[in-house]
Amino acid sequence: MKDLQRKRKIRKTLYSRGVLFGLLLVLIVVSKATISLYAKERESQKNLSLAETNLSTLSLREARLQGDIARLKTSEGIDAEIRAQFQVAKPGEKMVVLVDDRKKEAEAPAEQKSLVTKFFDLFR
Repeated sequence: MKDLQRKRKIRKTLYSRGVLFGLLLVLIVVSKATISLYAKERESQKNLSLAETNLSTLSLREARLQGDIARLKTSEGIDAEIRAQFQVAKPGEKMVVLVDDRKKEAEAPAEQKSLVTKFFDLFR
């Protein structure tokens, strides 16, 4: 009989509002920690993806720069780079420079006539 009374007392204590409220609080705290951890994991995945993208971009840039360095170690590469940047020619060569005249036409402002001048131009 004492065993039965002791079991009832334990059940009554476990199912009391205070204990259930405490368990609910523990559940909320654990849930919040889990959600926070999940958010940090997602952010870490995004950062990893961004870092991998940057690494691949930098690897391509390094390869291109290594190619440019190899090209500039040759005399033909040096000549080509000097010609591209400074628009020069070797002795004995002729250089042709093309100039676009469309800018001059577009820049010339149209002559503006006053209303009186336009009126007298109608009779000429």
